[in-house]
Amino acid sequence: MAPIKAILMDMAQKGINREAMYFFGARSKRDLFLLDEMRALEQRLPNFTFVPALSEPVAEDNWEGETGLITDVVRRMVKDGPNSEAYLCGSPGMINACITVLNELGVLPENIFYDKFS
Repeated sequence: MAPIKAILMDMAQKGINREAMYFFGARSKRDLFLLDEMRALEQRLPNFTFVPALSEPVAEDNWEGETGLITDVVRRMVKDGPNSEAYLCGSPGMINACITVLNELGVLPENIFYDKFS
């Protein structure tokens, strides 16, 4: 999350008001973190949407947000791939899967930037 958070904080500090979505995938609610900070950034950046998604929510999560693999959530929610940029961070497997989906959605390879954590 750190690289994406840094980009969002920079946008807020500089008053950059471009459309941005942050898809944050986790297995269950207990695996999510910095939710309050992301919600605060939504308030500071009117065109920013934070999209947490759970791939394996448990009953006690009482989750009403997005569910499924983060690649499925991206596939459902990204509407203008050819005019989009993507900034990714995470495991190599997740990054590779997201790149495949982004390519399917028409995001140009030169507009996909990533940091693979190993």
